[in-house]
Amino acid sequence: MNSVLTCTSCGLNKTESVVHFGSYILRCAACGETIVSTSFIAMLNSEYECSAFVDPGPGQRPTPETFVARGPLRLIATVISAAASDGTLIRLISEPSN
Repeated sequence: MNSVLTCTSCGLNKTESVVHFGSYILRCAACGETIVSTSFIAMLNSEYECSAFVDPGPGQRPTPETFVARGPLRLIATVISAAASDGTLIRLISEPSN
């Protein structure tokens, strides 16, 4: 990871992706500080393979019962948007490529 994504609050460079309402956010996995954000709409056509869960908080592992969706982001974006529409944070976890 490069220094552009280093957290200005704690200095670590470990990030997590979350969706909140209509925003796609990269946050620090250690302290939860937002590092960068964009509109979730900007991500919608991505082939990025991921699993989506209700977010348990920075640095915490989601549990199976909080599962929302899995697949290419462009195919599961509607489900993620619906789950995040009430303010629930949705964690996106990258899936290994085949």
